[in-house]
Amino acid sequence: MRFLLRHKGLLAAVAAVLLVLVLAVVSSQGYASPVSNLLGTVFQPLQSGIARLSDSVASFYGYMYEHDALKEENERLKVQIAKMEEAARLSEASNDENERFRQLLGLSERRRDFVFESATIIERDASNWASTLTLSRGSGNGIAPGQCVISEAGYLVGVISEVGATWSTVTTLIDTDMEAGAFIFRTGLSAVVEGNFDLMRQGLLRMSYLSKDVDVKNGDPVLTSGIGGKYPRDIVIGTVTDLYMDETGISAYAVIRPSVELEKLKQVFVIKSFDISE
Repeated sequence: MRFLLRHKGLLAAVAAVLLVLVLAVVSSQGYASPVSNLLGTVFQPLQSGIARLSDSVASFYGYMYEHDALKEENERLKVQIAKMEEAARLSEASNDENERFRQLLGLSERRRDFVFESATIIERDASNWASTLTLSRGSGNGIAPGQCVISEAGYLVGVISEVGATWSTVTTLIDTDMEAGAFIFRTGLSAVVEGNFDLMRQGLLRMSYLSKDVDVKNGDPVLTSGIGGKYPRDIVIGTVTDLYMDETGISAYAVIRPSVELEKLKQVFVIKSFDISE
């Protein structure tokens, strides 16, 4: 007993060696040693956290890479769409212009005496007091006050009222300053078409000085008569929509709807000269 107490440190060392040997034997049989098991238990949450962090970092960088790739692809698609839209606009503009010139060609075949100058509308004034258009052609292109202006279909638009070097103003056919000799195509009855303050706001004009028993029907075409020499004959003005007695009760007047759609016009044609005898 005295020996054990005297050499207890040595005995403890021997016991520790034996314990390690036993644990090694158990471990060799396919089971984790208690020490390994203890270390695994302690460090397992830390290893799991590191694994999750690694996965998160990999996922983040993967997302950023895909985001940048998608952003770059989106920019490429935007450029392609813009180019396609521009091509479509140019094609549509070209088709519109071709159609206008095709219609004008038909008019040119009927009236070979017309000398045209095409012009683009660059400004509109459609207030309650006036109805005018500003054109992209002026005196430098042979435009002069008093010249008749028509659409590509040959419908009356108005008359040149003011001219600059590179621009000109058209007083449209519904403006209150507008007046032209006209006739009803079905009957040949002559009268005067003119702008009217109340009708102008409705996009209409008036055919005045008709007799009370005049033969006028809704839908009758109205054309320029050529009287006065300002407007060529047979330019389409519009159609009759209504017939009324005038304020005096002595004569009647017809309301005319213009054939030209002023608000849709983009281009017009100024008749610089024509044969008055036609």
